Amino acid sequence: MTRMQIIAKAGLVSSGIYAVVSLCWYLTHVIPTFNIPSCLIGILCFAVFAVFIAVITFFLIFNNDSLARKMAGPGDQLNPADKALWLAVSLRVAVVFCGLILLSASIPTIRNILLVPIRIRPFINEIFLFDRYPKPLLMPFSKWCEIIYNFLKIILAVYLLCGAPHFVRWQFRHSIIRCQPITQKTEPENSPLTNSERVDNE
Repeated sequence: MTRMQIIAKAGLVSSGIYAVVSLCWYLTHVIPTFNIPSCLIGILCFAVFAVFIAVITFFLIFNNDSLARKMAGPGDQLNPADKALWLAVSLRVAVVFCGLILLSASIPTIRNILLVPIRIRPFINEIFLFDRYPKPLLMPFSKWCEIIYNFLKIILAVYLLCGAPHFVRWQFRHSIIRCQPITQKTEPENSPLTNSERVDNE
């Protein structure tokens, strides 16, 4: 891969993460508030969004080598050492950048989590002293979806800020393995079969 292809790959990863988070926000914040006429239509809408998320995740985040090559075009191939360095640094910069964006958008949720020890005490007193369920906890389904989404977004932001080590290692191995056949085709003179054929021809 060239430098521009690696940069394009990192850009696709960051764009894919942002697109998946945005679609999940729409899925958990907007759709539950709609007055869907039937359960079948609701399942169909959920299935359409799930397919969009799966396609974006596959082609932009996990399997984006071919798309990165088409975007960046041909160029000078890097040697293995430079390629490993550029790939690791570009992917880590991309995921850390996404983590900063998600963390900045999760500041209200982090504040609410820090205030949980203070706010939970009245609920516990109402449950054990008055033997009744607190009314603030009787939230609609859309509110619970929003809370779960915000909590999962914080977990994802922290993982990305740590450099997403498992994801970066997987992408590194995946890209190296996919480029091995190309290297073997571009350097056939180093193979034992070619050397033996050259001796026979002489």
